Amino acid sequence: MIAAGIRCTPQKVFYTIIELKVDHSFSLVNQELIIPKSFDIPNKLKYIRKTVFDIFKEYKVFRAGIRITENNVQSPDLFRIMLEAVIQEMIASSNVEFYFTGVKGSIASKLGIGNDGTIGLLIDGSQDFNNITDWKSFSVEHRESILVGFASLTL
Repeated sequence: MIAAGIRCTPQKVFYTIIELKVDHSFSLVNQELIIPKSFDIPNKLKYIRKTVFDIFKEYKVFRAGIRITENNVQSPDLFRIMLEAVIQEMIASSNVEFYFTGVKGSIASKLGIGNDGTIGLLIDGSQDFNNITDWKSFSVEHRESILVGFASLTL
């Protein structure tokens, strides 16, 4: 089964493709899309939608998760929210059978992690996840995309 986890920033879209094998081993592909600064907002959104759609087709993504902006953020970045929305729409229009959007709490819940702050330790790299080699070497955004990708495998 192949899943994707996505985490957006105003400048980049971080994504992880997870291939879960029959023996429960897995492989990860971590990449990021840099959003061209020279594009205006509609063309940035179009670029991300088309590129992520092509990535999903290439890898035959079956499940997906998007790490979305926390509900209690003081000043949410509107462009990040637009990116998350465009990617949600693209996923809904694709061959992905199951997907979800999640904040830290819902991602933790899908992973079977208690609401005791453990998800924060995983995100900041203080605690390893799923025996992934060099967990701490991944950026925070890639750790979040990995977590949300694994959470989507539980759907």
